[in-house]
Amino acid sequence: MSNPDDIPASYFRQQWTGATDVFTVLFILGGDVVQLALAAVAGDVIVPLAFSFGWVAYAISALLSAIGENRLVRCPPEVSMLVVNVKNGYTRANQSWLLSRFMKTYTYWMPAEVRDAEQNPRPASDDGFESQRMGRHTALCVSVYHWSATGKPGVPARDWVWWSGLVVTVLQLGIAAVPFGLYDDWSVFLLTAAGTLLVYATGSMPQWRREKWQARRQKKDVALTLGNGTKHVIIVQGADSGLDLEDLAANIAPDMFSTRIYTSALAVFWLLFLFTSTAVQSHTWFLLAVGGLGMLHNLIVAGAPRSPSSLGLPIELSKVSADVGGTPHEDPVIFAETKVMWTLMELEMNYENWGKSLLGEFFPGNLMSWEEQWWNSSDPQERRLLLRQAKEKFFQKRMA
Repeated sequence: MSNPDDIPASYFRQQWTGATDVFTVLFILGGDVVQLALAAVAGDVIVPLAFSFGWVAYAISALLSAIGENRLVRCPPEVSMLVVNVKNGYTRANQSWLLSRFMKTYTYWMPAEVRDAEQNPRPASDDGFESQRMGRHTALCVSVYHWSATGKPGVPARDWVWWSGLVVTVLQLGIAAVPFGLYDDWSVFLLTAAGTLLVYATGSMPQWRREKWQARRQKKDVALTLGNGTKHVIIVQGADSGLDLEDLAANIAPDMFSTRIYTSALAVFWLLFLFTSTAVQSHTWFLLAVGGLGMLHNLIVAGAPRSPSSLGLPIELSKVSADVGGTPHEDPVIFAETKVMWTLMELEMNYENWGKSLLGEFFPGNLMSWEEQWWNSSDPQERRLLLRQAKEKFFQKRMA
């Protein structure tokens, strides 16, 4: 007569040996991670994202979104930021996930010249206070960029994140082929191949590109900032072939009926995939390994910082020709001072209305008398004199 105490042990042993029910449950968990990973890499002709758990959940939520708001990129902005038209001073709160990721990861792709200016203030011209600035950090750093001639706006460059998807896909198919080769069990390989095909089909829909970079192409100079209190401002000089970043910040998705059709069809296929996966009764640990590897890759893709060109926003730090001691060279266009007001004034003296367009955000209250006199003046010589006097007074007070 069998011992009834062995029954629970047999259940645990059976579950850990076969795990036939766990992976079907895992397929409907983790849809948020899949959404972020898709938003990060989608837009290319081929999107090599790894097959993982959570895709069925994502497919259902994407279908609901397509029926309602007809939108694929449903990720909210990751940081609160402002987009300022430096010509007229119009400020808009950003609604684009792409622009927020672009700004959030600035410390990752920040050029070395900007990183140096962050630690060592640098005026736009030699004002004679270099020694007094030593040891002081920059209060506000404004860097000027332009659209790169080597990249195309709205077409992401392929970086390690993109190529890693292909590597992980090959590894997953290799893992899934083990029970096929050793035990003549092709079910795991079939599900992995079918899931990978659905993943690539989902990420490669042309609607992703239309939605992520939905903006007019026109020449417009725009400033990007996290707002008052931040240390960096990015100004992108417009180009005829560049994206209107102010328009992109509005995040208005194109209303395409094809999005609903494709999303509905893929949701049906994913549900059929889930139903079919319940038939797998043996070697399920290989399928769990495939899904776990894919989940790890999706987590990395969802949070990995990337360069502007990989985000489809190819920009480069602007530089101007200079001649020091008879040796021509190029200086990066960076304005970095120990006082926020000084940075804005230096910017205004070199680019009319750019500093003024940011003044209201960084100084919403009343200005000092000399500052009001400076901003009200149209005489460059008077402005230089007032700014120099303010700097001299500040450094003398600090050294006293």
